[in-house]
Amino acid sequence: ETLDLNARARDIERIVVDRLTALMPEVGIMGEVRGRGAMLAVELVVPGGREPNPEATKAVAAAALAAGVIVLTCGTYGNVIRLLPPLVISDELLDDALTVLENALRDASKGL
Repeated sequence: ETLDLNARARDIERIVVDRLTALMPEVGIMGEVRGRGAMLAVELVVPGGREPNPEATKAVAAAALAAGVIVLTCGTYGNVIRLLPPLVISDELLDDALTVLENALRDASKGL
């Protein structure tokens, strides 16, 4: 069986961007969802503004890790969550990971 990795990267991008963009109105700490293919990022900001929010970024990364999902933090101000899912990830596992990330973002938003 052959897997079209380019198509899979586009599928992952669509799934992740759609899910996280839909969450933005609910979670006031999300400034931007960006990236290409499976290399994606979420910029976290102070609610109601554009100021970087590294504290929320650390909280989201820690909560995701505690739930079994590894995300990376990066950015000049330490306020970006990087997502690098493998191209062979199943839709079910991607859905599970996104649910963990969404819950971590909601919890961090409530804590600020």
